[in-house]
Amino acid sequence: MTAHLLLVHGDDGFGVDRALAAFAERIGAADRTDVTPVASPDNGALDQAQLEAATMGMFGARLAVLRQPLRAVGRSTAALDRLLAIIGDLPDGAALALAETRPSRDITKPPAALKRLGDALTAAGGTVVEAMAPRRAELAGWLRAHGRSIGVDIEPPAAKLLSDRIGGAVWETDIERGEQTRVGDAELRKLAVYAGERAITVHDVEALTADTRPASVFAITNALDRRDPVAAAEAMRRALDEGQPVLRILASIEGRLTDLIVAHELVAAKASASELTKAVGRGNARVAERVAEAARRYTGAELEAMLTGLFETDLAIKANDIEPEPAMTAWLGEYVLGVERPARSAGRG
Repeated sequence: MTAHLLLVHGDDGFGVDRALAAFAERIGAADRTDVTPVASPDNGALDQAQLEAATMGMFGARLAVLRQPLRAVGRSTAALDRLLAIIGDLPDGAALALAETRPSRDITKPPAALKRLGDALTAAGGTVVEAMAPRRAELAGWLRAHGRSIGVDIEPPAAKLLSDRIGGAVWETDIERGEQTRVGDAELRKLAVYAGERAITVHDVEALTADTRPASVFAITNALDRRDPVAAAEAMRRALDEGQPVLRILASIEGRLTDLIVAHELVAAKASASELTKAVGRGNARVAERVAEAARRYTGAELEAMLTGLFETDLAIKANDIEPEPAMTAWLGEYVLGVERPARSAGRG
């Protein structure tokens, strides 16, 4: 007999939890204790995880789950070495799972410590599982497959609509996808109760599922690139409703408008592709071409007016002349939607 070991990592929180449940069932765990670090590094959490994993229950293994092991070890080489030693030195029959849920925006850049943990766990006979949230256009398929696994039938158009309403069609890379499958699971179960014995239809989704697509700051700047004022306004509304910091939104738009102005001037001067890449592509020729294409949709005067208006909005917010959200809404109305901004009243708006 050897120790039971699992490392599950990814940005799909629901997938991480399902992997832990399946592991506990597979090893016949009679009990389970979750340990979550409160500091970084957290030697106390490592102590507790080691103790809980090595404790045998009367009726089988006692599973210890160390949540966020990368937080538990932090940047401490000593703490990481200690966790690696715990993995290699667990007694026969012990059960330890490491569960690392990571942000979607960082998922393509795994830290070196995660690889070291995976290598050590594999060498000790354990299993490494990736729990990745469905990407753009993948969530509808996931909903249908997951529905079948829990005995729920959903028609393809209904799965597509449900996916769209919970964010499956959002393609910007700054959104978090970690809870989309959990939300999808809950919506499927709710819809199944409503539908009864029949398959879930589009009408069911329209009646019971609210539109909860996540907000994206990138969606605002991408809509500006396309010169799509309606999409920009919708993306702005979602970002503000979700509580995205207004100054973060403002800074992102300022950066994009600055790039568009530079690209517009370079295109007018018939600059080379390499000059465009260096100036607005950050070394990426494809990005530079997209920015140049977006700049061609505006006149130089339009871009200058948009940026000047944004600077004025920034100053008004920082001077407490107007509240941030109304200020951004007014800028959008005047410079993107073409609606005249109302006169600013004295004091805070």
